[in-house]
Amino acid sequence: MKHFYFLIISMFIGINCFSQTATNFTCNDCSGGSHDLFTELDAGKVIVLCWVMPCSACIPASKTTYNVVTSYQTTNPDRVFYYLVDDFGDTPCSSLNSWANTNNISESTYSKRFVNTAINMTDYGSTGMPKIVVIGGASHTVYYNVNSSVIATNLQTAIDNALAATSGIENNNSDLFNVSLSPVPSNNQTTLSVNLKSISNVKVEIYNVVGKKVSDVYNSQLKSGDNKLNINTFDFNNGMYFVKVSVADKIKTIKLIVSE
Repeated sequence: MKHFYFLIISMFIGINCFSQTATNFTCNDCSGGSHDLFTELDAGKVIVLCWVMPCSACIPASKTTYNVVTSYQTTNPDRVFYYLVDDFGDTPCSSLNSWANTNNISESTYSKRFVNTAINMTDYGSTGMPKIVVIGGASHTVYYNVNSSVIATNLQTAIDNALAATSGIENNNSDLFNVSLSPVPSNNQTTLSVNLKSISNVKVEIYNVVGKKVSDVYNSQLKSGDNKLNINTFDFNNGMYFVKVSVADKIKTIKLIVSE
């Protein structure tokens, strides 16, 4: 009976985990791409981690999770990402790749594979096969944390909540400042407006969709009221970027689209 109660409590905690925050990791994926979790979250990405052995028992929940993430690529392109992770980082990438390909979990711009002990599932409680965790927002909040099985509608709700934390221009509800971009999309140049309640130190950076910083725009003091900062996008490839504006300990992120 005690084990039964423990199971119920664990399931409750797994679904209602908004107070939990993520643990950072910095490592390469199986294709050699570099990732820093907190940088990617700060840039506006929602990360869905899925740990597998890999094994046959992992297939249903892993595929459901992958399919749910895939469904967001039309409505929220380059915002929701699926990271398939070997459970204890001791399976060769070739084996993880083979398992994923056999089960139609494709590698793509939004679907990556990892074999690295830096991504530790025990940072999120008990282990599971698979274990699925959804993380998003500037506060690096865990919105979903389950073991062994996944309910698609619950997973979608968690992703929607994480997206809401990064929607529009805000990663938090700070009223200390507001930001906007014009024009959108940008061709060669765009203007960032930063409206401050008081004179403040402001840092402006631009990240690409994989969380890599591509430009340091500004890092100094701005006056209260409306401020205009010109951003040169002439050398940027077409696509989506994230402009991260930091004022004191508050962060807001706005999407930048570069198009000819």
